[in-house]
This record gives sequence, structure tokens and C-alpha cells, in this order.
Amino acid sequence: MIDSHCHLTDERYDADEIISRFEEDGLEGAVTVGYDTASSEKAVALAEKYPRVFAAVGVHPSELAHESGYDRIISLAAHPKTVAYGEIGLDYHWEDPPRDLQKRAFEEQLEISAAVGLPVIIHSRDCDGDMLPILKAWAKKLNNGLVMHCFSSSAEIAREYVKLGFYISFAGPVTYKNANRGEAIRAVPDDLLLAETDSPYLTPVPHRGTLNYPSYVRHVIDKLAEERGTSAETIERITSENAKRLFGKMKGENL
Repeated sequence: MIDSHCHLTDERYDADEIISRFEEDGLEGAVTVGYDTASSEKAVALAEKYPRVFAAVGVHPSELAHESGYDRIISLAAHPKTVAYGEIGLDYHWEDPPRDLQKRAFEEQLEISAAVGLPVIIHSRDCDGDMLPILKAWAKKLNNGLVMHCFSSSAEIAREYVKLGFYISFAGPVTYKNANRGEAIRAVPDDLLLAETDSPYLTPVPHRGTLNYPSYVRHVIDKLAEERGTSAETIERITSENAKRLFGKMKGENL
């Protein structure tokens, strides 16, 4: 299994202990994702230390007010174990930061991701009306790959992203009662499907209410298999293959 999106730098974790269990947990690898400069630096440090860990770097929309620029992020993006730029995007769940600031910073970071030649990890919450037009306008520039992380929108929106060749990743909420994510899960073709935990957040059933861990991606995989009418082994194989294809540095001697 590959957990395509987690946050091993979270202060609630003993990252060394978690990573030491990867093999017994059946985890081939994981991408630990930055959300600001400090967490991006820590993600790269972890990836540098452990063969099965890879990093993503970027500034999450909720952290924009605390950042003065992207120079350090750009330098971290050049690291051999940095496999993606992100997570970046839009989050309209809260009033701050203002939406115009979020959109401006988002497009600035899309430009950076294209310049550094990395795939992009997109955070999209309550913002489909702005997110879809922006990504449609940028699609031709984003030719290193893109994933809609922790996808929570409709099947119709999923199909629009699939038309653009974007990957769709599902996390723990697909296991929740009354989630009704089946149509969206089935809207994604095999070659664009990813699984993630977004740990330590969004813990899947049967562990909901406790801290989430990368190994719990197994429960997401099980749910994707159930909704798609196939085996967990099949979903494990295709999501791992897709992660390696999207995050190209995960191939070869790194895993």
C-alpha cells in the first residue's frame, strides 16, 4: 500500500516509531505533505532520513497570513526526495484568509509548481465554483500531474477533473455513515485513482474518533473496492501504481 497524503510531521506523532512499522503494516511508502515553510522543511528532513518516505512542499491556504514568501519552499522543491508541490488550493469553509488573497496565492503557487516541474497536490474545500474554472484555465500548464486530494465533491465535478487528466484521491470520510460517495468513487477510472489518509486527520471507520495513521489507508482501500465492485488487492495494486506514476521519484531504487 501507499498512503499518498499524510502529515507525519504533526506534533502528536512519534514519526520515527510510525515509520519503523511501515513494513509490518504493509506500507510500501508514504508522502508526508507540508502546509507551510516549517512543516515543509520537516517533511523533507523525514524523507531524507527514511527510504519509504517522500515529501511534498507548499503553503496551504489557511497558512498564507503566516508566510512572507515562497523562496524557501522553492529551494525545498529541488530536493531529490520532494515528489510534489502542495498542498495548495482554496478553502472557503472559513472567512479568513479573504478569498481574493487565496486565489492570488493559489495561482502564484501553480506558477511555481509548473516552473519547478513537480506534480501538484490540491486542497479544495467548499470552493468548486472557483476551483474548477481556475484549474481548467491552468490545465495545459500543469503537465507534471495533479491530484485532487481528499476529494469530497460530486461525481459530476469528479468527471470534470477526470476529463482534464487529474488524479482523484479519497480519504477516510468515504467510510463514514451516510457519506454517499459511491457515485464519485465510481466516476474515477482505474488509472487516476489514489488512496490516502490525510492522517492524523479524518480517521476512517472503524477507528473514527481516534488519531489517524498511515496504515489506516487499508480501510480506505477496502471501501473503494466495495464501491467499485472489485477486490481490495486490486485497489491496493492500482492505487500504488498510480502513486508511483504521479510521484515519479517514488520509482526505482527509492522504494
